[in-house]
Amino acid sequence: MIRISATIFLLFIGLPHILKSQTSNFFDYLDFRITPLASVNTNESDISPFFVDNELFFSSIRDEFIGDAQRQEQNALFYDIYRSEIDEKGNPVTERQLVPGFGNLYHEGPAAWCKKTGEMFVTMSDISIGSRRRSAKQRAVTLGLRIMKKIDGEWVVTFDFPFNSHDYNLAHPAINQSGDTLVFSSDMDGGFGNSDLYMSVRKEGQWSTPVNLGDKINTPGNEMFPTFGPDGMLLFSSDGRLTNYGRLDIYHTIFLSENEPANLGEKINSSDDDFGLAIHPSGKFGYFSSNRYSWKKDDIFLVEFFRSMENIRGKVIADHNEEAVQDAIVYLEDCDGNQIKSVLSGYFGNFEFEVPRGGCYQIRADKEGSESELVSASGNEFVELRLKRIISYQLTVTDFESGNALDDAQMSCGEMQWRSDAAGEINIKFDSIFDCRVQVSKAGYFDDTFNLDPGRFVSGTETTDTVRLFKKEIGRKFLMKSIDYYIDMWRLMPRSEPELDQLVKLMEDNPTLRIEISAHTDSRMEDQYNMWLSQKRADSVAEYLVQKGIAKERIVAKGYGETRLLNHCANGVICTEKQHLVNRRTEFVILKY
Repeated sequence: MIRISATIFLLFIGLPHILKSQTSNFFDYLDFRITPLASVNTNESDISPFFVDNELFFSSIRDEFIGDAQRQEQNALFYDIYRSEIDEKGNPVTERQLVPGFGNLYHEGPAAWCKKTGEMFVTMSDISIGSRRRSAKQRAVTLGLRIMKKIDGEWVVTFDFPFNSHDYNLAHPAINQSGDTLVFSSDMDGGFGNSDLYMSVRKEGQWSTPVNLGDKINTPGNEMFPTFGPDGMLLFSSDGRLTNYGRLDIYHTIFLSENEPANLGEKINSSDDDFGLAIHPSGKFGYFSSNRYSWKKDDIFLVEFFRSMENIRGKVIADHNEEAVQDAIVYLEDCDGNQIKSVLSGYFGNFEFEVPRGGCYQIRADKEGSESELVSASGNEFVELRLKRIISYQLTVTDFESGNALDDAQMSCGEMQWRSDAAGEINIKFDSIFDCRVQVSKAGYFDDTFNLDPGRFVSGTETTDTVRLFKKEIGRKFLMKSIDYYIDMWRLMPRSEPELDQLVKLMEDNPTLRIEISAHTDSRMEDQYNMWLSQKRADSVAEYLVQKGIAKERIVAKGYGETRLLNHCANGVICTEKQHLVNRRTEFVILKY
C-alpha cells in the first residue's frame, strides 16, 4: 500500500472550536495515555474520528467490504461514516452503526460537524468524469466537499462546495465553531507540495476563493487532516517537516499566527503515520488515527490528556532561632487562593507536594502561635517557609458618650499606622514583642495615647484594648457615669478613680484643654443644702485632678444642686430611687481646647 496515494482518499473532520487570539498552549505540561478502540476498529481501515454531540463519528471501510481481497487489490475499499455513543471518559458504550443517510456512494467521509449551523461538511467521491491529468486507474475517483444536513433523521446533501473540481481533490474538511471558516487539504496546482492546507471563509452565504495557508504551514511534502483545537489552535498532520518521528506526524500551531508549528512529540507520534487528532470539548480526551501496529491499515486510538506531575519540596524553620519545625501544617494553594491540599512537616521540618506541572502555586505554613508568609512556588523548587511567632492585638475605638464604634480612626505606633474598620476594630499581628507609645486619633475627637506593655503579650493569644475618644466641641457636656460619692457626703468612692483617671489622661494629652466640673443633686433635701453639697462634690473632683498633676487654672468647679434636673422629680414629687438617680450626676464641660 502506498501511503500517500491511499491517504489522499481518507477524508477528515476538524473538531469545531472558537478561534481565539491567544498564545496559551493546550498541550503545555500534558501527558498522554493512548489506547486502541477495540470495539470500533476493524480488520480494515478506521480513521478520522470527530464528535457530534455525545457521539463519536468516524470513517471506516464499509462493513460489506471487510476482508474483500479483490476490492483491496483494486483499491476500491470505500469509506462510510459510522457512529458510537461514548461515556464521559471517551469509551464507546454502543456498537458501531452506519449513520443514516450514508452507504450510497463510493467515498463518503470523513466529515466535520458544526453544531451552531447543524451542518456536516463531508468529503465525497465523484466518478462521473475522470481527471485528464490522471492515469486510467486513478481516474476512477476524485474527491470534493459537500454540505449535508439532518432531515427526518437522515443526513442529506444540501450544498456542493463551489470550488470542487474534477482536476484535483478537496479533502479533510475542518470547520470552526461559528461555521464560517473552512480549512481543508488539496492537491490543486500552485501549492508548496503534494497536498497543502487551504482556507475558505463564508460571508453572507458565499464561500471565498480558497487561500493557501502559506509556507509556515505547508511544505514540499503532504499537509493533511486539519482540525480546530482549543485555545485558537490548528492541528494537522505532515510528513514534510524537519522535526518528524516517522511518516505523518501530528503538529499544532495557533491558527493564522506566525508561530512555527510544533510537533506533538514521540509520546503521541510514532515511526508510522499518525493523523487526525480530534479533541473533545471537555479537553479530557480525544481520538486520532494511526497505523503504528500495522502499516497496511489504520486504527482509531483514544488519547487521554492529563497533566504531567512534578514535586515541590521545602522545609519549615522557626524565624527566631533557625531551628526546623516539626508538625507544622503546610498549605498548598493555587494562585487564586484556593486550597489544594495540606501536609504536616516532618522531623526535620521537611515537606513535599506532588503537583500538576506548570501550575501556579503558593505555599504557607502555620503552627499554634506562629505562621509564615505566603510564598510563591513552582515545580522542582525548594521552598523555605519561615515561621514567625504571632502576637495578636485588637484595639476597639468607640465614642466616649454613645459607646458607638468609630471607623477610620488611626492608630500610630512609631512609623506604623493602622485604621479602624466599620466595627471600630484594629486587628494587628506582630511577629515580635516590642514596646512603643500608641496614639489614637480621629477627626473631630481628642487624641488618646498610651504605652504598649510588652509584658501583656503572649505568643498565640490575643490581647485586647478599648479606647473611648472624647468629641472635640466647645460647650459639650460629658456624663461621667462611674463617679460615685459616699451617701450624703462629697468624698469620692474608690470605684470613681478609673473614670477620673481617664479624664486626667485626656487633659495630659491635650495641655490647652480647660474644663468645667459640674456636680448635680436630686431634689430631696433643702435647696440650699443641695447647692452646698454639689459644690463640695465638684470641688472634690477638681482636687483629685489637681493631685494628679493637672493645673488648677485649667479647672472650674461648679455645683448646680437641683437646679438642672433631667426629669420631673422636683420638690414634692414622689419618684422612685431610680428616677432620682438620674439627677444625681457629675459632668464635665469643655470650655476651651
